[in-house]
Amino acid sequence: MFHCIVAPFTFYKISNEEVLRRIKEDEFCLYRSIQKQNMAFTGHVLRGSSGEDALQILEGKLEATTAQGRPRRMWLDDIKQWTQLNTYENIKRLAQNRCQWRARTAAC
Repeated sequence: MFHCIVAPFTFYKISNEEVLRRIKEDEFCLYRSIQKQNMAFTGHVLRGSSGEDALQILEGKLEATTAQGRPRRMWLDDIKQWTQLNTYENIKRLAQNRCQWRARTAAC
């Protein structure tokens, strides 16, 4: 009985779609916002504005032991998918031109 008085709504389970419907938000609004922020930061890092350390981390040039199991999801894999470019060199070349990079990230 005490549980029903203190927390009467803890037993309701609501789906993500129902939550989005209730707050009247588009499902992809948050995803697109995160995607645009990631693309902007990637351009910043690839142009070298954030320093050499961030670029080495992005390129994965740090010395470490090889992990076992399934390979981890890479940040650049998402960037390749979003920009529809197939190589890191093409992405880096595009990021060097800020106007083209912004045009490509606005399309995402």
